[in-house]
Amino acid sequence: MAKRFAAHILAYNCEKLLHLAINNCAPFVEKIYIAYSSAPWTYNANARQMSRNTVTKDFINTSKHIHKIEIIEGLWDTEEDQRNACLAQAKTDGMDYLIIQDADEFYSEEDYKQNLSDIEKNPYYDLYTTPWYSFWKTLDYVIIGKNNEMIIGYPQFAINCHKNVKFNRCRFIETKSIYQLAGLCFHLSYVLSDEEVLEKISIWGHSQQFDFKKWYKRKWEYWDESSVNLHPIYPDSWKKAIPFKGNLPSVLVDFISPPLKIKKMNLFDTACFLFEDSFICLKKAIRKVLNK
Repeated sequence: MAKRFAAHILAYNCEKLLHLAINNCAPFVEKIYIAYSSAPWTYNANARQMSRNTVTKDFINTSKHIHKIEIIEGLWDTEEDQRNACLAQAKTDGMDYLIIQDADEFYSEEDYKQNLSDIEKNPYYDLYTTPWYSFWKTLDYVIIGKNNEMIIGYPQFAINCHKNVKFNRCRFIETKSIYQLAGLCFHLSYVLSDEEVLEKISIWGHSQQFDFKKWYKRKWEYWDESSVNLHPIYPDSWKKAIPFKGNLPSVLVDFISPPLKIKKMNLFDTACFLFEDSFICLKKAIRKVLNK
């Protein structure tokens, strides 16, 4: 018997990408659960005073695949709660697997088909992951990791609806029963305007794990091709962003990236950054001496 696949997408401030993501997954799934909230999560205590969802249910309903879409509406404090609402509905509807496809994630048709085929051939795992490229500012730049590789992560692609697993922290699913798929995900998480990225990092699930204002100024606003250690939380895991020379999935061929802005650092900020770096080095040296 053929397996039943559904996908879920979180619809928050993603008008430019939402319909593209729906178009990308619709040919391969039976249902698409769109998790919709008018307000953001509460990782940042001030988030709901700072932001409101620019996506509307009317906008979702303009999709040409509306016959496959079910809007799941709620007001969730955490990302995992929002995702688990979709998982619960997928189980109620008798789905076998729930695909995790955020609005900024895309696959070639060939890779999508291959991923689902590989799941059907290996049906008993809790979780299926897939490699990804992460783009920076525009589709002209891709992030490389410590070893200069463009594949910098293996995100969750699908969860087995028949297993007793769920989303535990944001997108993370706690299990050792994992099957690695080969289909490549093109991740546009940082293909954003300055305003969009500042809002994102101030309200998302990791906003309390780093100084997002400092990261925005140092790593985003003053970025150029020589910039290094770009990851907000684990800096050296994103070594730098380099020009992308590969092929894009057909769904992204006509996508227009935000204008690329290169801002030169002024003398005041240069002095401030040097002072901050020197102070951090001094603190590390003192700790090292004290711990001997």
